[in-house]
Amino acid sequence: MVHSLPADARGSACAEPLRFRHSVSRFATGIAVVSCLDDEDRPQGMTISSFTSISLEPATVLVSLKPGRTHALIRRRGWYGVSVLGGDQEAWSRHFSGRAQDDIAVAWLMKQRVPVLRDALAWFECEVDSVLQVHDHTLFVARVTDCDHASGSPLMFYASRYHRPPGDASPSGAG
Repeated sequence: MVHSLPADARGSACAEPLRFRHSVSRFATGIAVVSCLDDEDRPQGMTISSFTSISLEPATVLVSLKPGRTHALIRRRGWYGVSVLGGDQEAWSRHFSGRAQDDIAVAWLMKQRVPVLRDALAWFECEVDSVLQVHDHTLFVARVTDCDHASGSPLMFYASRYHRPPGDASPSGAG
């Protein structure tokens, strides 16, 4: 059950948007691709940094999405995949954030209900358990029905730039 504070207990002041954006960018996040099947059962993906584990028992995660094509498909189908990107997969992040990369070939691996990226650092197959609207985003809380991982280092985002662990290469701008 979701509880909200009464309007008079929430306060009225909000952080200035640009200052909030710069401040929250100082929290390093991993980069993932959330995926699902479209209406013709073709893989659809979108880059996200808002993926988090919620519970170990049962295995539960959430993604936070703004309204759009992927959001609508997940809401309708009730399933999504998450592919955590490795340090050498920045091109995939750019590709699935709407900047198509002609030099990459996307290799999908179909699980029971959703596609995941074949060479991801980790992947999760998720069945939506609850949907929570929070301002301009929707939180899709889901039970993990299957998952796996590989060895390697993650692709990270910090201070509005891509970062890789030392030895993988220098940081690059988000473009």
